[in-house]
Amino acid sequence: MATAQSAQGLLGRPASRSPVRMTDCCGLSRRGIAALISHATPIRRLIEDEHVPGRNFIQIGLRSAIAPDAELLEWMRHHGLRTHFMAEIDRRGFDVVLQQAIEEALDGPEHVFVSLDINVLDPAFAPGTGTPEPPGPTNRELLPAIRRICHETPVVGMDIVEVAPHLDPRYTTTMNARRAILEALTRIAMRRKGMPGAAYLDSEVYGPPHGEQT
Repeated sequence: MATAQSAQGLLGRPASRSPVRMTDCCGLSRRGIAALISHATPIRRLIEDEHVPGRNFIQIGLRSAIAPDAELLEWMRHHGLRTHFMAEIDRRGFDVVLQQAIEEALDGPEHVFVSLDINVLDPAFAPGTGTPEPPGPTNRELLPAIRRICHETPVVGMDIVEVAPHLDPRYTTTMNARRAILEALTRIAMRRKGMPGAAYLDSEVYGPPHGEQT
């Protein structure tokens, strides 16, 4: 639900907004259990209520074992959503898919909003969530992706949802969520200051270019 409220609050016309959502489930159900508005419906509400054009909506990491079905896939095609399932990531590679997603986010919109559903991570890295779904990206894939998106696109906001502390006894999920916030804020600041850098890390920690030795 935070995603829907946050995306509605983005500056400018609907066509100028581009939410980038990293999640394991599509959030496109027609209705939740006995409710039109629930955590299973926010993306559909944003699109059908014309807050965001479907083609501006980019989703990365989807892999639910039960959805979307053929009807929902057709709805997604009809509205022009740009969706990258884990099956595509496994086949093409995370970096290739991420590059395409960044290009899609820059294809027209003036503002980007990042919504990180913590269950996009594999449950080994985010057990403290209500809907864990294997297999997913590692934190060593997710955190650099957050860096790139926040440095290379005009991000104006971010949320993190689905963190469930009572299901997170070792604080693994919380630590990864906290680090994602830190990576996002740092790279937004670097972009605004005009600071480049390989992988947006200091050269002292990033090391020499590939194939070179110090």
